[in-house]
Amino acid sequence: MNYAKKVCLYISGLSLLAVACTKDFQEINTTPGLPVTTGIGPLVNGVISTLFLKGQEQAAIHNEYYYPVTQLGAISGNSGYLVQNGALDIWTDYYATLQNLNIIQDKINSYTGDKTEMDNVQAVTYILRAYKTLRITDQFGDIPYSQGGTAYTNDVAQYRPKYDSQQSIYVDLLEKLKWASQHLTTATNTPGGKPYETIGASETLFNSDLTMWQKFANSLLLRYGMQMVEKDRTSAEPYIQYAMGGVPLIGEGEDVGMWPQKLNGYVLNDSRFWSFTSHRFVRLSTTCWNLMADDTSNASIFDPRVYLFFETNQAGKWAPLKIGSNQVDNNNPYQDKRDNDFNNKDNAAFSPFNYRLVRDIYYQPELFMTAAEVDFLKAEAYARGIGVGQNMASAETAYLAGITSAVNFWYFIAHNTNVTNDNWSAVAPANPTAMQMNALLTNPKVAFTGTNDQKLDKIYAQEWLSFFRQPWLAYNLWRRTNRTPRDGNPTTYATFYRLQYPQREALDNANNYKAQSDAMGGNSTNVKVWWMK
Repeated sequence: MNYAKKVCLYISGLSLLAVACTKDFQEINTTPGLPVTTGIGPLVNGVISTLFLKGQEQAAIHNEYYYPVTQLGAISGNSGYLVQNGALDIWTDYYATLQNLNIIQDKINSYTGDKTEMDNVQAVTYILRAYKTLRITDQFGDIPYSQGGTAYTNDVAQYRPKYDSQQSIYVDLLEKLKWASQHLTTATNTPGGKPYETIGASETLFNSDLTMWQKFANSLLLRYGMQMVEKDRTSAEPYIQYAMGGVPLIGEGEDVGMWPQKLNGYVLNDSRFWSFTSHRFVRLSTTCWNLMADDTSNASIFDPRVYLFFETNQAGKWAPLKIGSNQVDNNNPYQDKRDNDFNNKDNAAFSPFNYRLVRDIYYQPELFMTAAEVDFLKAEAYARGIGVGQNMASAETAYLAGITSAVNFWYFIAHNTNVTNDNWSAVAPANPTAMQMNALLTNPKVAFTGTNDQKLDKIYAQEWLSFFRQPWLAYNLWRRTNRTPRDGNPTTYATFYRLQYPQREALDNANNYKAQSDAMGGNSTNVKVWWMK
């Protein structure tokens, strides 16, 4: 499958580092050849600042493809957005960031004192490298990695980097995550009595809370160990066993992401809201609805997240849209005129996503990892006996904890969103009562009953639903398991397995691009990435 392209000057190994950080992110416009002008702290914050989602990434990839591909959302018309524009956004951002990470690594490597003093800085750098790189390789497959982002060294041989296999990238980064987990320390001094080097109090993701960095590393090991388990269980299982063996993981109330309000008022301009109002066609899918309600009456709704995730159509009815349907709804219920006229949904025929969920650009986080995801990964490990002995009782405990955590999280968000143009807190429904939660957890579609295989399907279904605002993770889960909820399987999306490499690669990295494209049978979206079955 080929898509129209947006041409932009780019060489994967030669992208210029131009990260203009705002607010509490220090400005670090750095040019190749001058890596020594910026300290490690600002460089780390520069990397963290790139973890925000990009506008084209959300509009052209998430809304146009990942939502309908995973069936977390349906599309009611033709937006005109080109998936390659979003892919180019992700690609260019990654290689600018990889250069930044490589500069940080050079500084660590050149430290002339006791290397142990750099353990915490090294661990944080490894975690950021892993998170950023695993996200891109999951979407593209094999990518330039070991030679990528090194043009600042002025080594001409690195200007056109070779592609690394996804398998080799996983092996490298999971080892780095484990090293980070084992070397992060809150001690003041090394065993040799020297103080540990720090990034500084201005670190912007966890505010230099090294325990949270460790929990994040361990939770990523659990996620990505499970990601590769279908393809290489032998290699994956030790990482899952390590993560399930008592090391600290992300827990309730510790959901990881970029919280704009906590970053000195960072504003998500041209991002979340822009991606919905400009795209306009994202709607409630029948697949989602069928997992949250028994029919389209209010009385049939058993999942209280319905009222947070979606709205009724203009006629006040719950109107889900089936993926692949020929029905069209060209109206735009995401226009900012609703700030002053909330009920004006532009005559939308099908139920849109909740305006208050997508309108906010000041408070709601862009999530990396939630406590709910960790619970569902633990439930899968127990249900399948991966890294632990099979234990369906423990699987049920983790499964129910995951659902409860996911519900609690979104009600917390609704009750605390009170910003310009979006005072959701004033109108959000009350927290679900014990009776409402019991109705959810005992509904036949949710209750942990049936065969072990049926129970595993329910774990996947609820994990999938918990990724409602992380559609790239739902996309991973669908591709890994092929067991997430489906209501039909239209050919438009049935084999959308990866993003295509930007076409500039064929020009600027021609020989390596051709070798990679030939080896995989073409730069096509229907080529499976390594960890898929």
